[in-house]
Amino acid sequence: MKHAPDLVIFDCDGVLIDSEILYCRIDSEEFTRAGYPITPAEVARRFVGTSYDTMLKIIAEERGQPLPDEVTVRVNERVAEVIPAELKAVRGIAGLLDRIGVPVCVASNTATERLRWNLEVAGLLARFDPHVYSARMVARGKPAPDLFWHAARQFEVPPERCLVIEDSTVGVGAAVAAGMPVLGFVAGEHCWPELEDQLRAAGAFDVASTSEHIDEILAKAAISLT
Repeated sequence: MKHAPDLVIFDCDGVLIDSEILYCRIDSEEFTRAGYPITPAEVARRFVGTSYDTMLKIIAEERGQPLPDEVTVRVNERVAEVIPAELKAVRGIAGLLDRIGVPVCVASNTATERLRWNLEVAGLLARFDPHVYSARMVARGKPAPDLFWHAARQFEVPPERCLVIEDSTVGVGAAVAAGMPVLGFVAGEHCWPELEDQLRAAGAFDVASTSEHIDEILAKAAISLT
């Protein structure tokens, strides 16, 4: 990245809120219960960044049949119980948002209602509203570039003047396809040791392990977010 951005686009799950670890646990338990054994770590490595519907399609192809409909019902029931009780913002994110002096928005594959609910539970919705964009708002979600282009258009900012912050190879790939510089972020509790290298390989120009590390990386490149 060669210049300060005019817009910072955040992924949500695993970047702003530490939700991936909770979703992976719930999915693992309910999928295993339904006859598809999988650990939370395997859910994270295989499916973080993809939509829930896409995950179900992949599993259905592997099994030769879809998971029973009641699995999704149970997952939603568990989410309704766990998210209000356990969801928190990723450590240091509030401080990072306080330091950013350029416009910010959220672009996530999560469905609109759940996306806004998660941000509200974590105490972050007011920092972004109304600039919260879901893949349901475009023809194709990540890894297609559509969602990032949609977000940039709302601010009339060209892709090369945006900075995307992502925790998944799916999201990084989408940003690269959109022509946007993307910084990897591995501060979420779901992250695994190899993820940093995977994000770089997918096209991230660097990878931060904490919100403070984001400041350090950009400062070395003489880029300011204030």
